[in-house]
Amino acid sequence: MNTYNIKAFYNASEEPKMRYTEVDVLAKTEDGSQVTIEMQVCNQAWFKERALYYVTAIYGSNYGKYELESSSKTYKASGIKYSTLRPTYGIFIMVDSLFEEDREPVHHFGLYDIANSLLYRNSQGHELISMVFLELKKSSPMMIKKIKQWFDYFNNGKVEADAPNYLKKACEVASFHNLSKEERNMISAREKAEQDANAREAYVWYRGVEEGEAKGEAKGKAAIIQAMIARGSTVEEIVSLTGISEDDIKITLG
Repeated sequence: MNTYNIKAFYNASEEPKMRYTEVDVLAKTEDGSQVTIEMQVCNQAWFKERALYYVTAIYGSNYGKYELESSSKTYKASGIKYSTLRPTYGIFIMVDSLFEEDREPVHHFGLYDIANSLLYRNSQGHELISMVFLELKKSSPMMIKKIKQWFDYFNNGKVEADAPNYLKKACEVASFHNLSKEERNMISAREKAEQDANAREAYVWYRGVEEGEAKGEAKGKAAIIQAMIARGSTVEEIVSLTGISEDDIKITLG
């Protein structure tokens, strides 16, 4: 599906700014349940909050979509908007460790009655919200074989001869050489753009450091801000990348 999911908690309100989500993969099953998959190369601040927001936003996006009722054999049409809500599954493949509390490589979260050990399910018996995190740097002797095979694939690109057919198919589909020319060009262009952006940011940063040493900290900050604005960076991006406060940026810009 389209990886942009608009109108999560925004629906015909007067709020001028629309909230939206974007994920790496967004898929829909035959009964309308949605699956979001993200590969996180490095940890980000507030990632746990973001992961939950994305999954719940996608869950809410089906509200009122009556075409789901007519296309699903599992769910009966009722004409009630809440009946169009479907289970949503989030899969997060983490290169860095996210949960420091233990060494378990797989964590599965859902809505749960702690006191009575009861999962929150719909009338069809499915969990409404389910989030699974795979932390690739961890490992456990108790990890079942089919999970270990996915870990070996993500970590080493290896698929054993006795691996399930769906894993072999995934490896085949994801192979760079099997992508279309357009897809390969898109990947190459994105990598080049990322490298160019990194190089520009490094130049701006070191130039600012040099300016700061030569002219003083205030002038050094000003040089960083002006250079980043010149290349199209927003105030929010400057704050995120440099740690310079928004007030200092506004003073520099006048």
